[in-house]
Amino acid sequence: MSFMQKLLALVSGVGDPRDRVRIMSTVKMVADAYHSGAIDDETLRAELRDICATTIALSRPELTEEEVYARADAVVGELFHSIKVDAMLRRTLSRFVGALRSRA
Repeated sequence: MSFMQKLLALVSGVGDPRDRVRIMSTVKMVADAYHSGAIDDETLRAELRDICATTIALSRPELTEEEVYARADAVVGELFHSIKVDAMLRRTLSRFVGALRSRA
């Protein structure tokens, strides 16, 4: 599943379209901060956990706090993996694009 599909799955239970967009924008902003090197792995995980737990609690009010965080941790793992892979691609491309252009 792609990063965007994972985000859409996270916000699927949120009724208000404006809230869905705000949540997705917040996750994207945190991912961009990670890609730029402004935050490290632990900060990324902590921010994602907070966002995911808040979103799950909003969309599933019947869950206990423990259940919310258990679900949030599962989603964080998936999002974290997607963001790490994307960061690897971006960093690799930024290192080699200049070298490839100079050969052309």
